[in-house]
Amino acid sequence: MADERGSALVVAIIVTSLILSLGFTSLALTDQQTRESGVERMRESSFNLAEGALQQQSFLLGGKGWPKVASPAPPSSCGQTSSSQFCPTPAALIGGAGAYEGPDYDSGASWVTFVRDNIASEPQVYSSAIFAESPARPTWDANGDGLIWVKSSATVGAKPAVGATPATAGRTRTIIALLKRDPIPIGLRKAVLVAGGLNIPQNGQSNVITTDSSTPVVLRCAAYGGTCNSSNTGQGGSQISPIPPQYTGAGQPLYTPTDALEKIIDSATTFTPSSASTCPSEAQLTGMVVIAPTSNSITCKYTGNTAHNSVTAPGIVIMRRGVLELAGKGPFFGVILHLNEGNDGPSKHCIDITGTPDVTGGIIVEGNCGFRMNGNARLVYDPNMWNFSVTGVVVQNTWRELTA
Repeated sequence: MADERGSALVVAIIVTSLILSLGFTSLALTDQQTRESGVERMRESSFNLAEGALQQQSFLLGGKGWPKVASPAPPSSCGQTSSSQFCPTPAALIGGAGAYEGPDYDSGASWVTFVRDNIASEPQVYSSAIFAESPARPTWDANGDGLIWVKSSATVGAKPAVGATPATAGRTRTIIALLKRDPIPIGLRKAVLVAGGLNIPQNGQSNVITTDSSTPVVLRCAAYGGTCNSSNTGQGGSQISPIPPQYTGAGQPLYTPTDALEKIIDSATTFTPSSASTCPSEAQLTGMVVIAPTSNSITCKYTGNTAHNSVTAPGIVIMRRGVLELAGKGPFFGVILHLNEGNDGPSKHCIDITGTPDVTGGIIVEGNCGFRMNGNARLVYDPNMWNFSVTGVVVQNTWRELTA
């Protein structure tokens, strides 16, 4: 038995080695599965962000005015620093108020969207040439067939450093879809002018406001006189024709239906100026625009000579408070709506038209605030200028993910 001493130790060492080997194998397998799980999680996070950017880009193209001309039109690409009205809002995707948050997005996330016109000869066929950099295709519906391709790419996870493991690398997912212009009408009550008061200082001039045979000017005051209607209509003149104004009395409810107003505001480009110097520019008045000042004292004044919108593509400007003044020569086609959220009375002109900017469409001032039209400006009622809609739906069977 003496020659068998120590054999138990050998067996114990062998068994221990086997157990350690199995343990290390299990640990390696677990570590590999953890890394794979992290890779898959990042891939899914990238996919979710890409899908969110694609949906927001599609909504903007539909709601904020289908891009039918080269200007204004979406830029060549949209990303975290883009400020175009046709680009997704960066803070709505990633950030404290964004839809996507968490460790994956905090460690580094980026997205980019592209808008390109389809190929007319194959309108619903995707080709890599559509998003090629050279030659670059238009970013608007240049062929006018109501179809546009949208691409969205997102990467979640920081870029790998030298020698880093693949699990820390950013994962990119790319999605495309074909968007179709499918107008959904928004119902607005039509009017040539609704306001709490009217002031037309240009005495002797006729046909300053042209109605039609059944759509009069409506003033929210109990009787003619004072700041309610300071025009020569009713005093032997014909500044408002062919039919005279009607008076409804103060304290009337909103003229514009609330549901229609909400749809327009949701679909419009909103500007929130902090001072009189930060009002939207002349070019930014095109399409569906909301001006949301932070105080009643702001005046957004425009003196340009270029037209705002057109007969075939009217627009709408919504002013929440303050004063909107058109003082140039450029005509305006569409609707001007002042919500009068500051509750100003008829002695104040919430909308002031001076110079020679003819307005074709209609003007509404909610509440009891007034309206003034001076100089050689004219207001002509046109019911065709009240046709607004939100557009944009994804064409079935075009949504897909592109391989890396």
